[in-house]
Formats: sequence, structure tokens, C-alpha cells
Amino acid sequence: MKKILLIFVVVLLLAVGGFFYFMTKSQPVAEIKQIDDEVLYAQIQLGSQLYATNCASCHGEQLQGNPKWNITTDEDGDNLPPPLNGTGHTWHHSPEQLFNIIKYGLKIYNEGYKGKMQGNPDLSDEDVWSILAYIKYVWPESIRQKYDSMTQH
Repeated sequence: MKKILLIFVVVLLLAVGGFFYFMTKSQPVAEIKQIDDEVLYAQIQLGSQLYATNCASCHGEQLQGNPKWNITTDEDGDNLPPPLNGTGHTWHHSPEQLFNIIKYGLKIYNEGYKGKMQGNPDLSDEDVWSILAYIKYVWPESIRQKYDSMTQH
């Protein structure tokens, strides 16, 4: 009887823990301050939620990536996820490249790519642009300004 009760308590605790884990994963990962452009503000909010659901499990809740992303690989020999917070190389890529990487994975640019970034073609184009708006929002102002000057056509 005690063993059954113990199993029940463990299962209950796991279920409650799983519920709270799932609920926090669907929440925005960084505070978004009000900005004047209401359309961009809504896009960034949506991007934050989509990032939490689709990206944070690998790239981190604070977009920090793996601290060893550029010096080692994982146990499978795959590249580790880079930071997306402006401290890595993300901002060196064009908006179109970033869009394609999120939607289709890095193999679109490198067939021999060894990594887990396979993309998510189930995301709509609007979803991908919203994720990118959120990522760019998180970057420091100096990086955003450099990026904008590099990517203006």
C-alpha cells in the first residue's frame, strides 16, 4: 500500500512539474517594453511567444545559446546552438538568410552541416519574421544599428 501511495505521489509531482514547465515554456522569455510602433510591438510580442515555443529549448530562454557554441560539438558531433542575443554571429547574416535558416535549417546553405538546426517549415512566413523581430529586439542598440546599416538596400 505504501509503495502504491509513493508511486502515486511521484507521478503526481511529475505531472504538476510537467504542467508548470509547459506553461512557462509558452511564455515570453524577455520583458518587452512598449514601443511607439504598435505593429512592430505586436510582432515582437508574437515573436517572443514563438521563440519560447520553438527556439528557447536549444538557444536558451535569454537567447544565450550554448557557452561553448564556437569551440566544441555535442556528443553526436553536432554543432552547438549559438547565442542569438547579439553576442554571437547571428547579426552578421542578412534577414533573408536568417529567415531561411529558421524556416528550412542550415542545410539550405551547407549540405554537409552537422547540427540540429533543421528549421521548421510549419512556421508561417509571418511567424518567422516575428521571431526575427523579437531576436533583433533583444540585441543591444549598437548591434541593431550596425545590422540596420549593413542590411539596408
